[in-house]
Amino acid sequence: MAKVKKAPAFLTQLKSALVDALQANGIQAKVDAEPVPTTRLYRVIVVAPRFEAMTHSERQSLVWRIAERTLSPDDQLRISMILTLTRDEAQGK
Repeated sequence: MAKVKKAPAFLTQLKSALVDALQANGIQAKVDAEPVPTTRLYRVIVVAPRFEAMTHSERQSLVWRIAERTLSPDDQLRISMILTLTRDEAQGK
């Protein structure tokens, strides 16, 4: 049976903080993360229908403010990127 690798604590903490803080701002979001192959970095994906009403820079500013107040500077460096997508964008539409 294959071992399922547990996500690092900082990722679990970030996912929870993003969902909670976005919800407090009226934004229902689904947050996932995946390791970037051959690195110690992670890619975070935030999908929210309400992002449709926001510019890309507004989305990024919002999620990075949450990340900055949630994670230590060292843990922030382990995030290669945070993708902020609407459902349609996530489905390639």
